[in-house]
Amino acid sequence: MGDVVKMQVFLVHDPRAPMDFGAFMQGYTQFFGGAQPNLPARSVVGVSALANPGFLVEIEVVAVKDVK
Repeated sequence: MGDVVKMQVFLVHDPRAPMDFGAFMQGYTQFFGGAQPNLPARSVVGVSALANPGFLVEIEVVAVKDVK
């Protein structure tokens, strides 16, 4: 997780079931809180649906490994 530099997050948003940004932030904080000095850049977008109708969230990440 320390190599992640960017995240793009798609949360399903429907008037009957609004996207749960709070739950996303709980998960984000779990993996990128406290011990991680450099937080990844992130974008969160509300979408009407994803390719799999059973999914409520899709996360794309970019990670960079510093090889010396």
